[in-house]
Amino acid sequence: MLVQTGNVGAAAHEPPRHGNAHLGKAVLITTAVLWLLDWVSTSRFDAREALGIAAWVSAVLGALTVVAHRLDTQRTPVWRQLLTLALTAGITSSLTHLVVLLLVTSLPEAFAEGPRQTFGATAVVGFFDGDALFGFWALLVELPRRIGAERRLEQERHALLQEAELARIRAALEPHFVLNTLNTIAGLVTEDPHEARNLIATLGDLLRDAMQESRRHRHTVREEVSWLRGFARILESRHFGRLAFEWDVDRSAEECVLPALLLQPLLENAVHHGALRRPGRGRVALRIAHDADRLRCIVEDDGPGFDPGSARPGGRGLDLVRRRITLESADASLRVDAKPGRTHVEIVLPKRTA
Repeated sequence: MLVQTGNVGAAAHEPPRHGNAHLGKAVLITTAVLWLLDWVSTSRFDAREALGIAAWVSAVLGALTVVAHRLDTQRTPVWRQLLTLALTAGITSSLTHLVVLLLVTSLPEAFAEGPRQTFGATAVVGFFDGDALFGFWALLVELPRRIGAERRLEQERHALLQEAELARIRAALEPHFVLNTLNTIAGLVTEDPHEARNLIATLGDLLRDAMQESRRHRHTVREEVSWLRGFARILESRHFGRLAFEWDVDRSAEECVLPALLLQPLLENAVHHGALRRPGRGRVALRIAHDADRLRCIVEDDGPGFDPGSARPGGRGLDLVRRRITLESADASLRVDAKPGRTHVEIVLPKRTA
């Protein structure tokens, strides 16, 4: 049964909220500036014109904010967003100019040059005024909002990276993990010294890598698989005869880039909550392939599966992976397909190369 599918960017990560404070400030500042310019140029105060300016500014900026919020929920190209916002500003401004003309200006004055000429000129002027106001809105509202959203995303990326690194260190340095591995090595010293030496070298590589101070946010598929093979080798030795790993990695995908140690929680879940929970030897398979613009990573085990209606064992690891790929790209997806005798986890990422 399919228990998780679709685009995680839309499901797990809400678009940033628009700052009402920025919008309110923009309306007040723009209205005040335009009224002052009108007052300086005419040397008189006209309450109707002031109200008209306030209504126009509020309508255009409000419409821009609503449309921008809608665009945030869609994966729309930037040029299309800008075109949509510019048209929104122009059309809203034209309509507001016409409404203000009818409400604020006396009818004889409004139609002094004829209804068609008056309405046409007002609509055209209003459209270009709206696009000019769109520029002010972009600087006063949208740019600060996007900068703040990017900062928040970067902070969350950094926090998730630290969490993933700590999880990796805990997995490698957890006393039970190290103790059990050392016990396995001790048992092999007399029975199979060569295997014991190999296992010591593998454990040393994992510990050294886990304790490195300099971390990279991303690395290649080749580096990811190399670390996972070492991790799997230790698990195979510890659970001798009960685990078998299958590796099917497209060689042409080895230079593709993905978040560092993204697949480690999935492999660990497949072992502890899948393969080791079935009688006899359990199987864990890792498959990585790519097409023109997508990298596909699949972790599969032949364990007992799980009931989608109950709590998923290893769910925290899945949540961490889901959050990491959500921050990596809005186009990334995580899919879990579970049924008796099989659990299939698939990650799809936009293809990037080193």
